[in-house]
Amino acid sequence: MRAELSDEQLRLLAMARSMARDLGATSTADLLAPESASEGWRAVRETGLLGVHLPVAAGGGGGGALELALVVQAFGEGLCSTPLMSAAAALKAMHQARMSGEVQEALTGGIRPVIAVDHDWGRLGDALCPDAAGADRAVVWTRAADGIGLAMAELAPRPGRYGDRSRVVGVPGSPMAQPVLGPWDLVAALVLVLAAADLVGVGRAALDDAVGHCRERRQFGVAVGSFQAVKHLAADAHTGLVAAECLMRAAAWSLDHRPVVEALAVARQAKAVASEAGQRACETACQMLGGIGHTWEQLASVRLRRVVADRVLLGDEQKQYAALAGRASLPPPEGEAEEDAYDLRDTAAEAAFRTELRGWLAEHRHEAEAVAAAGDPESALTATLAWQRELGRGRWIGVSFPADGGGRGLPVTYEAIVNDEIGLAGCPPVPSVSHLTAAIDRFGTAEQRAEHLAPMLSAGHRWCQGFSEPGAGSDLAAIATRAELVDGQWVISGRKIWTSEAAWAAWCLLLCRTEPDKARHRGLSVLLVPMDAPGIGIDPIVTAWGTGEFAEVAFDEVQVPADAILGSRGQGWEIAMSLLEVERGPADMGWISRLRRTLSALEVDSAGAEKGAETARAAAWLAALQQTVARTLTRRLEGQDHPGEGSVDKLLLTDVDQLIHSLYLDVSGGPALAEDGHAVERYLWSRAASIFGGTSQIQRNIIAERLLNLPRGGG
Repeated sequence: MRAELSDEQLRLLAMARSMARDLGATSTADLLAPESASEGWRAVRETGLLGVHLPVAAGGGGGGALELALVVQAFGEGLCSTPLMSAAAALKAMHQARMSGEVQEALTGGIRPVIAVDHDWGRLGDALCPDAAGADRAVVWTRAADGIGLAMAELAPRPGRYGDRSRVVGVPGSPMAQPVLGPWDLVAALVLVLAAADLVGVGRAALDDAVGHCRERRQFGVAVGSFQAVKHLAADAHTGLVAAECLMRAAAWSLDHRPVVEALAVARQAKAVASEAGQRACETACQMLGGIGHTWEQLASVRLRRVVADRVLLGDEQKQYAALAGRASLPPPEGEAEEDAYDLRDTAAEAAFRTELRGWLAEHRHEAEAVAAAGDPESALTATLAWQRELGRGRWIGVSFPADGGGRGLPVTYEAIVNDEIGLAGCPPVPSVSHLTAAIDRFGTAEQRAEHLAPMLSAGHRWCQGFSEPGAGSDLAAIATRAELVDGQWVISGRKIWTSEAAWAAWCLLLCRTEPDKARHRGLSVLLVPMDAPGIGIDPIVTAWGTGEFAEVAFDEVQVPADAILGSRGQGWEIAMSLLEVERGPADMGWISRLRRTLSALEVDSAGAEKGAETARAAAWLAALQQTVARTLTRRLEGQDHPGEGSVDKLLLTDVDQLIHSLYLDVSGGPALAEDGHAVERYLWSRAASIFGGTSQIQRNIIAERLLNLPRGGG
């Protein structure tokens, strides 16, 4: 699997953005300039963008729906009225209907067709043609004797209609010829995907403008963008756009690689998520721009009009979710992935690995079932440890680690396969050590790696992470636990809280202050501390959902050798940040597969059927999360990950987790309150998702400052 654009696709996107800057609107004075229509048609035709998605034999560029979607996204960013989206969809419809002569006429400039679409799915009358500037034909769907047919019609323009002042909308007249039967679903799916691409592009440009304004605009003596309220608005909008973009690209790829019924379902999901995210981004931009965002001199209102118009093409998000209601979760795409290309399928090696793991899980189900059958916490712990040791013997923990460290030396995508298959099988997850092993592998000495990695990856030694403190939760730079080097020994004093699995851990990766004369994060270091060292006290914390995995840990002059330091003195902040980037990753922690199982239970629940549209919405956002995480994994594999991207994944995970489990609680109803029910416990646990691993507010600050480059500080 490779969920990132290829070099060729990136070049296409860059070219489209350059053209969009030339053809698009940089001010309201540029909107619908009459001379731009002919120039736009000529540009998209001569550069090959008009037929980029058509086969070479048909006169096209030999690309696919994904290539076309990239161009449409770029034109949305540039606020172009050039009829690329509508015209390209018309060409696809004509090609599918074997109207080869008309396709050639369009590609050579003989005719200028755009597609007719309606507001409500399946209603073929009263259709409109968006992006109709300079067009002279409408490709309309009409009812024929044998089903749905395709025909050409004359086109009447209506500038500014459709609530969108960046476009001309046409109204098709009577068909000019007898309808030709054509495949409605595939073309409709393409229109949905292209509308999603436009929504993402317009939303991204609106947010970028607002962020740039807030970097420069000053109030109370500081940049407006330094205010936390502004940062959080921008971070939420950015996270939604990232999710929508990833799902839109997956949907575009699906049009060329999955059965039509599946491709249409993903297209509906992409259109719905992009409708939510695009409109939210434009509304947020208006808010961030303040009063100027509500004036004609700024493009914010124009972009907001455009996304409102895009939302209703073939139905808004509510209509898409209603159409998806009751549908079972989609199977993974079939076939073998192409090398070095955007492709959501497994490679041959990944498929073989997945098959091997499924076979192993089938052979060891009894160990996993013993965990679920345990009648008390102590028995459950014993069974869990036995299961994890079995995973270790099978070498399924840390498969991306080098073989000399106890792993298999496989790409990081294989970690996601392990977590995915174990979660889908309903088995307990692998131990949460990937973030700890990554830190030791990267910063540890050869001796530390040799001593610790193999036992961690075989589940022989359990570890805990000593970060949060009673007086320093998310603010790790304010921790007070101190370690002083005395006669070759670190002497540790302080307290940690919310330490997961401290009660049964053998080791602790401890963040502490070793340089008291240095301010905040500059004085931190990391020590590797055995939990049986004298002076350590553990006070378990019982959670609201009845478990005891957390504890408060006291360190009373605990002594460890000088060589217990990980990395160097004062390097603790760097280690902690690199560790948290992995800890926040949904793929690394196996969250997605467990959420998919919960969602599957909702889909087959008779009470859940009554909330079909809500379940479909949760499924769409889970699909967006999955594609976002897949892109993050691909970038990590290629060494292109950004320090803030883990926070996007974590924030999106939290939102989806809470959405699904709130719905699960609603569907469970009265029985959820029974003593043996799990809905309440799962709901309560989901509420904690916005705290553990760094609060959602901290994630928003990171996204705003590291990805959007908004200034630090402020109120």
